[in-house]
Amino acid sequence: METTIVKIGNSQGLIIPKKLLSTFGESRQVDIQYKDGALLITPLAENHARSNWEQQFYDAIAKGFLPENDVIDIENDFDKKEWTW
Repeated sequence: METTIVKIGNSQGLIIPKKLLSTFGESRQVDIQYKDGALLITPLAENHARSNWEQQFYDAIAKGFLPENDVIDIENDFDKKEWTW
């Protein structure tokens, strides 16, 4: 599929036709590598690591884990000698 390199600010970019872009799915993050005289564009899985934290907190509270009981009070030498409050 043929396309044109276009100027975008101080950079240049490619316009990826919709038909081809649909093969990437929902991903908008890509990895671009130069390989054997060509550009290889690979979609990256989006980072959803924190997407369900709210539900995890509700589930933990339902199981009896309360945030106020989760305080860890650990002192170390830095806290005792060097830290100024």
